[in-house]
Amino acid sequence: MMNGLSIVILLAIALAAVLLWLLIPRHKSTATATASFHPEAINALPTAKHYAYFPQVRQALSAADSQYLLETAPPYVAKQALRERRAVARRFLRGLHEDFSNLARLGRIIAALSPEVSHEQETERLFLSMKFQMLYILVWLRLSTGNLPLQQLEHLTGLVGRLATRMDEAMAKVSALSAGQLPGGLGA
Repeated sequence: MMNGLSIVILLAIALAAVLLWLLIPRHKSTATATASFHPEAINALPTAKHYAYFPQVRQALSAADSQYLLETAPPYVAKQALRERRAVARRFLRGLHEDFSNLARLGRIIAALSPEVSHEQETERLFLSMKFQMLYILVWLRLSTGNLPLQQLEHLTGLVGRLATRMDEAMAKVSALSAGQLPGGLGA
């Protein structure tokens, strides 16, 4: 069994690896990225889909719902239901991680297509990734110990939702820019 220091060391190594991965430049030139981007590839772009189910997850994890179960169901049924709800929360958390990863990948694609990406935007993306990863680890640890950190899960879901909105806006800008650059003004 791992002691607390081992867990902290593993988390620090994982965080350092994520930071290193985020800091390594991966951008192609805009001309190369634009030339390799095909309109049919839009359907293959990574998307976020799990975060939209948070209202159902929040209801299932609510204190009132748990209290109702404990009052009305036989004890073994209530305990089993609560265990299954924690399992649902863990699967939802994995889905949020998948959503965030997909959106981060989409952000890198958009950055490759953009005429210029500022250091400020790259720094903002780095801090958002760090914030997500740290909160994700916190929620995962709390779920692993049997807690239901609904407030932190809601905050994590909000991060993914806001990032999804920003990626939609960025895709619209890239599409508008791309349409405006078509020969003969076809995109206007």
